[in-house]
Amino acid sequence: MIYENEIHPPQVPRYHVTPDGAEIAIGQASFPKPFHIGLQYASPARGHWTIAHSPMLIPGCHEIYVCCACCLHGVVLSADEVPDGAGRFSMVTLTNENLIKGNLEEMMIDGISHIIDDMPERPKCVEGFTSCMQHFLHIDLHVVYDTLRQKYPDIDFIDGYMIPTLQRRFTPDILGRRQLMRAVQPQPRQKAVNYVVNYYPVDEDNELTAMLRQGGYAIHDFAACKTYEEYKAMGESQANIYFLENAGPAAKDMEKRLDQQALYLPYAYDYETLRRNLQQAAQILGLDLPDCDAYERAVEEKVRALKERVGDTHIAIDYTATPRPLGLAKFLLIHGFNVYAVYLDAISPDEKDTFQFLQAHYPDLSLRSTMHFKRRLLPRDDSRKYGKVLAIGQMAAYFTDTKYFVNLIENSGLYGYVGLLKLLDWIGQADEAENPKMRDIIQIKAWGCHG
Repeated sequence: MIYENEIHPPQVPRYHVTPDGAEIAIGQASFPKPFHIGLQYASPARGHWTIAHSPMLIPGCHEIYVCCACCLHGVVLSADEVPDGAGRFSMVTLTNENLIKGNLEEMMIDGISHIIDDMPERPKCVEGFTSCMQHFLHIDLHVVYDTLRQKYPDIDFIDGYMIPTLQRRFTPDILGRRQLMRAVQPQPRQKAVNYVVNYYPVDEDNELTAMLRQGGYAIHDFAACKTYEEYKAMGESQANIYFLENAGPAAKDMEKRLDQQALYLPYAYDYETLRRNLQQAAQILGLDLPDCDAYERAVEEKVRALKERVGDTHIAIDYTATPRPLGLAKFLLIHGFNVYAVYLDAISPDEKDTFQFLQAHYPDLSLRSTMHFKRRLLPRDDSRKYGKVLAIGQMAAYFTDTKYFVNLIENSGLYGYVGLLKLLDWIGQADEAENPKMRDIIQIKAWGCHG
């Protein structure tokens, strides 16, 4: 029998979705969490790095995921996006039989051993990943890795973790960055420093790099290592310079293990912090300070020229472009640019003062969640509403549906005064010409990744 509603299906209801809960003026926002994030939405803007991409930055590293099949679907697809990523990625599937028998240590040792023995060439480093299930059942990883190290003394083993449901102290990104440096061991000390743990090589033109080289320091940049020997050479350095707050635990772990000083010189867009970073490096490492006044004059000159070209164009920024989205918004706003929206889900403690400044002086600046479930349903029509939107970051480009965008991921190696000068150039280039392939570009995970 065919029912009437199958012949004439009822009208699908249309819901009016308000932005309440997913958007808020910064003047009414609370710090550090302006939104309540429950059910999460994941946008197709996927240019940021994933747990399957970052280990590929260690030359010669082979990833082995020991996880349930449902967890493996995503990581294997992510790994395949990196050139030769599939060749550097293996899986050991955790089954119900392993859970019932309770032989999690044995199956992990045997599975990883089988993969290594069948490889045409022995890897120099293996990062094995365990999932939430093993840790729910309290797997003894000391037994696993001690056995593997004894069996394969020529291989460095790193314990990796894909445990998003078990995060207590560190987020997945912070824990992942720390583990990436675990194979670095002490070496005879040299006059050298490390840049850790960035996913993009630091632009060599910046003034900090120039200071270090003029002072006679060699620089080991984690993201720029081409060989495993270069990666291991990071053990000879005197200090670890890190620019991201999320890299702090990695640098402090190396300070404890390798007796290397951790030096935090954060990304910034205000002159006071940029100058303080250089002063701190100069004082601790015995360097000559560059002419900061000249750099600041150059920035001001470039800003004035850019403002004349950009005019009152609406500008949106997102947190995947820079770890300091509010800092960048403040810099542009105080120089007269029309920044109207910042896409983020939480605010870094490092940006508390900036948040309070914007609350007081630009209370109408819109903060917009990228993960709130309403973001799936809210209109993405700013580029039609405002005529033209210039987006800094892939998520801002997607949510505003603009083809005028700066394809920036985690600062893309830009740093300091020179990085700010280059970013202003990129903004000017993005304002001048549409990028018709915006939707294609933003779906490539770890944009710019080279394995």
